[in-house]
Amino acid sequence: MTKTKNYSLTEGSVFKALLFYSIPIIITNVVQLIFHITDVAVLAIMADDSAVASVGACGSIISLLISLFTGFATGSNVLIAKRIGEKKSDGTKKAVGASITIGFVSGLILMTAGIIFSRDFLLITNCQKDVLDGAVTYLNIYFSGMPFIMLYTFVASIFNAMGDSVRPMRYMIISGIINLLLNVFFTGILNLSVAGVALATVISNLIALILALCALRKKKECCDFKTKDLCVKKEEFSEIVKVGIPTCFCSIFFYAANVILSSVVNSISTDAMTANAISGQFDGIIYNVGFSVAIATSVMVGQNFGARNCERIRKAIKTGVVYTTFLSLLLGVVFVIFAKPLLGIMTENSNVIEIAKDKMILLCLTYFVTSIMEVYSFSLRAMGNPNITMIAGGICGLGIRGFWAWFVWPLYPTLSVVFQSYAVSAFIAIIIYVCVYESMMKKLV
Repeated sequence: MTKTKNYSLTEGSVFKALLFYSIPIIITNVVQLIFHITDVAVLAIMADDSAVASVGACGSIISLLISLFTGFATGSNVLIAKRIGEKKSDGTKKAVGASITIGFVSGLILMTAGIIFSRDFLLITNCQKDVLDGAVTYLNIYFSGMPFIMLYTFVASIFNAMGDSVRPMRYMIISGIINLLLNVFFTGILNLSVAGVALATVISNLIALILALCALRKKKECCDFKTKDLCVKKEEFSEIVKVGIPTCFCSIFFYAANVILSSVVNSISTDAMTANAISGQFDGIIYNVGFSVAIATSVMVGQNFGARNCERIRKAIKTGVVYTTFLSLLLGVVFVIFAKPLLGIMTENSNVIEIAKDKMILLCLTYFVTSIMEVYSFSLRAMGNPNITMIAGGICGLGIRGFWAWFVWPLYPTLSVVFQSYAVSAFIAIIIYVCVYESMMKKLV
């Protein structure tokens, strides 16, 4: 069936390997996103639009803060995939131990910063006063579980780097079901509203982490995990940081720009905040599908880069681009066609639905550009050139999107104008990445 059972993506059909390997990653990331969608849906049904806006106001802040450290998970992923391709089992085990240690420490740092500065972060983003307290509550509880959430992110990246994308999918499905049940219990029965959905998210992520750690400890293949491996050696740390820091900055630039754009939306009205939160669930699904294909492509590229298989690297990236474009456009069209009934599940406010629908038409039909950008971005990191993604993030993320929010939007103050910057910035990033990629491939041949 699939090469993922042998933890190798260096042999056989590129399309078949990428397809079977990516599907569990797509399911994993979409289920993880459903955590947030479930929060919003349950609040919409069992609470009110104010509670929905409270959770929605936290999305860009959470993404920005988490992006400070998820780049190191990418660094771990790249290092482990490379060492598997090079068939260095001892080095792989050291990379696994370093990854777990860094994941837990980064979670502790995020927990501390998130809890202390939650209200300040929300005020910076122009959060409406009528939803501020609810948003602070959500952030405080969410960040209290950050050590579990971040550690699971790193452990899942270890499985993915080995070519095993099935286990993280299983654990995320289990925790997703638990998250839904806890949402209903805490919100519908205990009437905890925003606090309830935050608690459900933390508890379900903890369960996913426990399942993943137990499986990792029992593994006897190429990177079995032992307690003695919980340390960070200089060689592994330097290689993870080499990829991790530029990746972190790239993510920070894009997410900081998104925070700026969110602050523009938040300054308009509570209806605009609610519409942004609701519609964001659907374009978020498209992004996560494209992001998943990008991860799968990068692992294949990383293993083949370690094996110095240039032709397979080219095939992997071309296949990834076509694959992610097809999936992104398919989902985009479906979401736009069924926009009103889908949005109606989360709110009865006709004004909110109209605002959200306009945003969906624009973003859902153009998000394939962002998906292609991510395929090239992750592949270049896997090929040992993460610095260009940091530079592109600064130019196309913070630069173009920030310019759009500060100078273009004031001239044409509509939500559609705000979100046009996504496709424009992603397209320019693709041009930069393709030029660098072609230059690197010429040197590898």
